[in-house]
Amino acid sequence: MINLSPEQHNIVNAHIGIPMQVLASAGSGKTRVLIERVRHIIEHTKKDGVIAITFTNKATREMLARLNDIEGLEERCWVITIHSVAQRILDQYGYTLGLPSELHIYERNIDRKTVFMQSLRENSIDVDAFLNVPDENTKKDRERIIQNYMDQFSIVKRELLNEEEVKQKYISNKNFWMIFQAYQKALLESGGIDFDDILVYAHRILLEQQWCGEIYRAKYKHVCVDEAQDLNRAQYGFIKALCGDKIKSVMMVGDPNQMIYGFNGSSHDYLCQQFVKDFNPDKFELKKNYRSSKAVIHLANKLKPGSQVESDFAFNGRSHIKALQDEETEAIWICNKINELLQEKINCEIEGEISLNNMVVIARNRFVFQTLEKCLKEKNIPYSLKKGENQVEPSSTVRKVFDLAIRLRLNPKDWVDGKKLCAVLKIAIPDEWGEENLLQEFANDTLNSDIPFPKIQADLLKAIQNLNLDQPNILKLCDDFETSIKTLISDSSHEVDGELERSLQELQDLRRSWHTFRRKGIGESLSSFLNAIALGQLTTEYTLFGLTLSTVHTMKGLEEEIVFLMGMCKGVFPDYRACTEQEIEEECNNVFVAVTRSRRWIYITYPRYRKMPWGDTKVQSPSPFIVKMQS
Repeated sequence: MINLSPEQHNIVNAHIGIPMQVLASAGSGKTRVLIERVRHIIEHTKKDGVIAITFTNKATREMLARLNDIEGLEERCWVITIHSVAQRILDQYGYTLGLPSELHIYERNIDRKTVFMQSLRENSIDVDAFLNVPDENTKKDRERIIQNYMDQFSIVKRELLNEEEVKQKYISNKNFWMIFQAYQKALLESGGIDFDDILVYAHRILLEQQWCGEIYRAKYKHVCVDEAQDLNRAQYGFIKALCGDKIKSVMMVGDPNQMIYGFNGSSHDYLCQQFVKDFNPDKFELKKNYRSSKAVIHLANKLKPGSQVESDFAFNGRSHIKALQDEETEAIWICNKINELLQEKINCEIEGEISLNNMVVIARNRFVFQTLEKCLKEKNIPYSLKKGENQVEPSSTVRKVFDLAIRLRLNPKDWVDGKKLCAVLKIAIPDEWGEENLLQEFANDTLNSDIPFPKIQADLLKAIQNLNLDQPNILKLCDDFETSIKTLISDSSHEVDGELERSLQELQDLRRSWHTFRRKGIGESLSSFLNAIALGQLTTEYTLFGLTLSTVHTMKGLEEEIVFLMGMCKGVFPDYRACTEQEIEEECNNVFVAVTRSRRWIYITYPRYRKMPWGDTKVQSPSPFIVKMQS
């Protein structure tokens, strides 16, 4: 048994079967407690299954790694993201709602917009005239209108609003419900759903088809939810429907001070109020920060009074808040401080040698890094920009053709990706969609197309047309086309260019993704593979090189020995759009999260002047959170 504090021990060893609310502050061992609670349940029950719900694939991997010493873990414990659980229910029981058997997830915003545009056309709205205007500024306004509709559609789904609630909410737009329904109809007619629909439809299945939920509840008697402060209405509703009236052993773990996804409809009210009302849980609290130094905890308590308690063995640490003349001076100061720390090399407070690998620079958004990145390059300091779990867009024609063609192979009605494929291949768009042998026709047209290596692309289309959808041999496909490309490269009469090299690299990425897919046991079919990619389940954990640059949201759940928090001026942090008391409170949560990513040392900076996008230089006020931390 891993060493636990008395407070952690009480949670892990609480009576099995009770609902539990655990409010755990940053660095208090939240993940450890959740993992050990899962272990305790498995070891002290005979057959009970546990569902451990996370919000990121990274958290899922970490939890599985720390539980891998349990015999028969896969049979007893299902560690999975909330959208992946919902997707599994859709795959198995979507037919009960009349959904197509092969549902494609439109995870890209641009694809959702395309479907929306089509839904407007089908309802006799002239969107071409609406968007294709000569005045560039007016066109941007039109784009904002379209994006606003997409955002409102997401709100409708995340809040699980019915027709009456929608009409009341959008009372000034009498056509909103009709436009929303048209969008939903267009999605389904193209054989797809958007990312928000995954939870909406899965929730409906659990409510309307009670027997579907009973199948899960027969095996899984316990549910543990990580980062429960980030639940929105649809997510909480889905979990509640999954539990039904039978599962009372529900453990919600989270920290209200780290709720930073309000833009996604998240609210700590579901953890702190709704869960208490629905389940009447036993309440536990963890405040002692075992991760951070006294200096870091001091700043955290300035932001959130009483939120953190020092551990008995906490290092003193370092904290420094500095105002600089402008963004360039700020960037230079950070670079000089980094080099100064590297010269220090060894310090008893830092685990291992001080290096770029145990430092991170955090900012409210990625645009804050622009001046710093130039300075890092000038001073030859290597760095990497940390990205989220979204898949990287392919760059080679081969991989673009593969990604789009498998979508069309699975769903010949998918005109959204079909038009994209035609654009990549530089061929004419067909008059109708739905033809089963469409890829074969595209292959014939491609041979006469002005694209790189048309025969390779045509052969790839034919190979995808002939794939077995239930058990596709992706590895053979990769082998065949790697061989073809290497033959082209070895041909002395053929000049090797970047296109061929990128094609090989991205085919190797595809091979790795397929290996990960099969190793995880997510499924066997081409459809399951495509959905696993869309849900980020196959994202490779890349090793970042040099200094890490990260936004607050991307850094959530992670930590580093040394943290730089930059750009701390009013209008940047807090964001200029944060106006209400609730929005300002969430911005404070963002700062709290950023500060508590530091294990030992933290340096906070802001410029007194900033250059605006339109060229003017403007005086900056320090962030009100700077004022709080200095009080």
